[in-house]
Amino acid sequence: MSPLHWWKTHNIPTFILINTETVDEKRELMNFDLLIKNGTVIDGTGMPKKIVDIGIKDEIITLIDCHIPGGTCPTIDADGMIVAPGFIDVHSHSDFLWLAHAGSDSKIFDGVTTELCGNCGLSAFPLRGKILKRRVQGLAKYNISIRWNSAEEFYDTAEKMKSSINRAFLVGHGNIRACVIDYESRSPDSHELFRMVSDLEEAMNAGAFGMSSGLIYPPGCYSTTAEISELCKVVKRYGGLYATHIRGEGDTLEEAITEAVEVSKHSGVKLQISHLKTSGSRNWHKVDRIQELLERALDEGVDVTCDRYPYTAAATDLDVILPHWVYEGGTEKQIRRLQDIHIRKQLIREVTHRYDDSFWNTIVISSVYYNKNKWMEGKSISEIATELKKSYLDTVFDLLIEEDTRVDIFLFSMCEENLGRILSWDFVFIGSDSAVRTRYGILGEGRPHPRSYGTFSRALGRFCRDMKLLPLEKTIQKMTGLPAQKIGLDRRGFIKEGYFADITIFDPEKINDKSTYTEPHQYSEGIEHVLVNGHVTVRNGKHTGITNGRILRHLP
Repeated sequence: MSPLHWWKTHNIPTFILINTETVDEKRELMNFDLLIKNGTVIDGTGMPKKIVDIGIKDEIITLIDCHIPGGTCPTIDADGMIVAPGFIDVHSHSDFLWLAHAGSDSKIFDGVTTELCGNCGLSAFPLRGKILKRRVQGLAKYNISIRWNSAEEFYDTAEKMKSSINRAFLVGHGNIRACVIDYESRSPDSHELFRMVSDLEEAMNAGAFGMSSGLIYPPGCYSTTAEISELCKVVKRYGGLYATHIRGEGDTLEEAITEAVEVSKHSGVKLQISHLKTSGSRNWHKVDRIQELLERALDEGVDVTCDRYPYTAAATDLDVILPHWVYEGGTEKQIRRLQDIHIRKQLIREVTHRYDDSFWNTIVISSVYYNKNKWMEGKSISEIATELKKSYLDTVFDLLIEEDTRVDIFLFSMCEENLGRILSWDFVFIGSDSAVRTRYGILGEGRPHPRSYGTFSRALGRFCRDMKLLPLEKTIQKMTGLPAQKIGLDRRGFIKEGYFADITIFDPEKINDKSTYTEPHQYSEGIEHVLVNGHVTVRNGKHTGITNGRILRHLP
């Protein structure tokens, strides 16, 4: 099967960098705030690189030309470096944590200037009832106070906060469902569906770029395809995006992709499949089949794209291994079930049937909530069980009870060959699937996945430069122009006159990720300068302290 070129069917622009009819006029009239000179510009369209200068005025790229005279204008000499659009993290989870640190260090030092939050069905809004209570409890240690319920109230709060990068938001289907029918395992009645639609419309009117779902997590796991499709019709009406953590990424992978495609066909919504993978060694062979499914969908006119992080370990919650019925009713009922001796026996039978003993070697604890169990971070379930002299499942159940289910894990379940293949597909973007972090303070605790720090530099260093998986122009296109157009970002994602000056300048020979699973809190290297809305936020590899990021709202 010949490869599909997604961008060729989606009106991706081909920019002419120099407008020769107006260059002389612009040179005479422009008084630039900043010049970027001598850089090798890769503009985000996938077109070949070119050495040109860039003039910036009032946050906007105003002139792109060869040899713009500098005069007394502040200048960045980008000789020998790549000048690219600021990277767009199409799959982020910084929904709340960005409020704890305005610098957005792990993102900005990885070249990210914009992130799309609210993925996997979980978002910062709406918040009512049990989901609000859960968020308040979980954010207490970060000193983050929730003073909003609705989307509009969140945006009003967010726009008063400082940040070094731009943020756009999706509304989580899980939030909408939890606000209306809590964590019940059933379909909404007509009145409840009306209320869910109302919450969705309120979020879209407030500025959300679409809706996400997390169909392996409660309460999203209790929804039907029909429910998701009805809500996606609303998203389509607003011109939004539907991003989905599909219902299964391993044994039921093909069925889950088929369901997502059917939702898009039925509703007409733009589809983004989150962190596409083949999870579990017994499912690695499915990579050919999922490529066929996605390419067929594209041939049939479905607007489907995907994202992926350049690592072979997933990061998720420990309780994801449990059957869905355990979650019903919320965290308190889940814990009571785990404490019940008779229910435990049933759980042991079900979970043992799904996973053999070797599976517990692949789960490593990355973060726990309470200090008494911090010693477990960085250890596998097998190691912890041996130390505690417990069975694997008793170890898991007891830990979930002690931590109020707040246990984060790494799951080493993927293979490098499939990762490379998926990253090379035309319709797959780069996304971190992570929240903002720092090397110090409360956001420097625990062992976050290295993708929190190194996603984009790893894609450019390891996979593009070292492995030559893709040309540099295509790799950058996957992190800039393509996601910008899919999300619907206004005048971002490309280096073009009239566009916002979100720009990342890096050394192509030095760019590398430094973060590891054992020592995650390490910033990438090779990102020399980063501009956000025309202001230099990283200069010579150091944060300037400028917080010129914006909260971006979707315009229906």
